[in-house]
Amino acid sequence: MLKSPYEIDCIHYAREYLTKNIHTPPSLAELAKIAGINEFKLKNGFKELFDTTVFGYLSEVKLTEAKEQLLSGLAIKVISENMGYSSVQHFSTAFSKKFGISPGKVKMN
Repeated sequence: MLKSPYEIDCIHYAREYLTKNIHTPPSLAELAKIAGINEFKLKNGFKELFDTTVFGYLSEVKLTEAKEQLLSGLAIKVISENMGYSSVQHFSTAFSKKFGISPGKVKMN
């Protein structure tokens, strides 16, 4: 349970930092240090405030950006690499799970 406005501000800062650094995200320990809060409070507070985990949020942001890149005509392989996925298959699986449609079908429309 978050107790202070300071802790809430730290967690909001952590989310902003992640959003701005999605291509080079810090580890949880690094993010906690950057935000000025301990890891436990960061993990639990993030879940409490945003109803997702720190890296669940990061994944959401990446996949949303990936969808925008698909719609702009970028190749799936390039997007997969841009978003830091280890393979096109891993990216496709994550994308399909989030949006209920494969990246290839989005690209065709």
